[in-house]
Amino acid sequence: MSILIHVANVMYLLSYLVKDILWLRLLSILGGALLMIMYALAVPPLFTPLAWGTVFAGINAYQIYLLVLERRPVRLKEEEQRLYQRVFRSLTPREFVKLLALARWERAGAAERIVEKGRPLDRMMVIVSGTTAVQVDGTALTQLGEGQFIGEMSYITGEPPSADVVAVEETRYVSWPQQDLKRFLAGNRALEAAMQLVIGTDLVAKLRA
Repeated sequence: MSILIHVANVMYLLSYLVKDILWLRLLSILGGALLMIMYALAVPPLFTPLAWGTVFAGINAYQIYLLVLERRPVRLKEEEQRLYQRVFRSLTPREFVKLLALARWERAGAAERIVEKGRPLDRMMVIVSGTTAVQVDGTALTQLGEGQFIGEMSYITGEPPSADVVAVEETRYVSWPQQDLKRFLAGNRALEAAMQLVIGTDLVAKLRA
């Protein structure tokens, strides 16, 4: 029995020394399992600490499962990979996948209006391929291409857009419902900060142009 106690405590000691949370939980389960063997072999068996040990092991096992899921390699489709490299490199691949889960992939034909001046906009978009023109009263001010945002100012300010955005050619883009995106980012401050950096970088590039 004393050997089990010593080995179990060595496992706990090692768990406190490792920096990786996954190894910490694995070693904690191992140490707890050794103590549970001791509780089960005691005469009479110590059912109360055995029950609590089972609870702790179950919690750690579930957290290990979540960690393993979180660390699985992320595989992106070619189109997603291009978008990630072009726009969202400040996010981790897994954060990007979570962001894409909220998005819709859409397509606009040539001359199709994507954004209408003065009409409330309920989504923010990023161009995946193609070109759009920013127009005011039918006059083109500038063009937006692959990797550039559409509707980001309305997303930031909540104000209706001050210009039309019209597809110059067939254009494919990704869109996020504004409210859904804001709620999602509000629950993940690190990702919210990363997205602010992405949008800010796009705005700076537009101002320079």
